[in-house]
Amino acid sequence: MNDSRTSLRRRLIDQRLSLSGDVQAVAALAIIEPTMAAVSLASSRRVAAYLSHRGEIDLSPTLTLLIEHGFEVVLPVCRPESSLDFCPWHPGDDLAEGPFGIGEPRTPPVDITSIGAVLVPGVGFSADGSRIGHGAGYYDRFFARCFAVDHDPVRVGVAHDLQVVDLPPPESWDVAMHQIITPAKVFHVST
Repeated sequence: MNDSRTSLRRRLIDQRLSLSGDVQAVAALAIIEPTMAAVSLASSRRVAAYLSHRGEIDLSPTLTLLIEHGFEVVLPVCRPESSLDFCPWHPGDDLAEGPFGIGEPRTPPVDITSIGAVLVPGVGFSADGSRIGHGAGYYDRFFARCFAVDHDPVRVGVAHDLQVVDLPPPESWDVAMHQIITPAKVFHVST
């Protein structure tokens, strides 16, 4: 792993973790409207999302509204070899603890071609749609599986404003986002 990526990840995670509860709460509400607009462009009403972890923006208010508006929410389940499946979820469902301490649905996975939009967490994003995660490649492998079956869901990076930075050049396997949504701005990317 590239040292500049490693130090950048560490710095951005530390900054994210240092955000106060009030700042986090405001951020969670600020992204609702642009996220709803982004997923409305998708080919289906099935949205892959995530449960926040280690200072990521809390999607709970957005997920509740998506479900109220007739969207189906699916959450990631980590599989061997850094692979992801997405499984149906509703607020209050019993979750299993995943390998990173994040709750995972106990429901069967959905067909990846049925997912219209993916809300993607990350450690850092750039205005051109590039993304770095925690380094395991789960989302890049998931999108590679989608592309292999000629499926291209709307890819929406969700981040705090401080997470949009200049990133090192992407690796050949890195998949760019169509949009980056922060509390203050929406970056529309032509990929």
